[in-house]
Amino acid sequence: MNLDQLYPYGFRSTLFDRILPENEQNYQGISLQELRESIASDLEDLLNSRMAKLDHVIDDFPLVKHSILQFGIIDFVGLSTANPMDRDKICQSIQQSIAAQEPRLRQIKVEMLLDDHNMGALCLSIHAYLNIYPLFEPVVFDALLKPTTQQYVISARS
Repeated sequence: MNLDQLYPYGFRSTLFDRILPENEQNYQGISLQELRESIASDLEDLLNSRMAKLDHVIDDFPLVKHSILQFGIIDFVGLSTANPMDRDKICQSIQQSIAAQEPRLRQIKVEMLLDDHNMGALCLSIHAYLNIYPLFEPVVFDALLKPTTQQYVISARS
């Protein structure tokens, strides 16, 4: 059975989307594909933001580590995608950022794809489960860091 049939009124859009609706449909529910696209857009914002390195400053404030102050990913300057340890560090860092900032996803796994077609670009595959109670729907997002703009572009795989 299709999830859109199980949830005929749709899934809830994000708070931001509900505050600034573009049309009447945002007051209603959204489809599963629209939910995936919404998460892809939010992941794009997350991966295109850099967080400040405040580890020693916020140690006494554990809730701050999960707040908007830590939104984004670490800066990967000085790390090489040719080095397997650096690749693991990049993937783990992105995985931790997504887990901390995107509550609609669970069991997140980030893999770096080594692709000869996109030389100079960083290709990531983000595997996770949509946290749709009582179901957990698998979802895959493709992330591509464009070398010319240094911006991530994320799309949900169907």
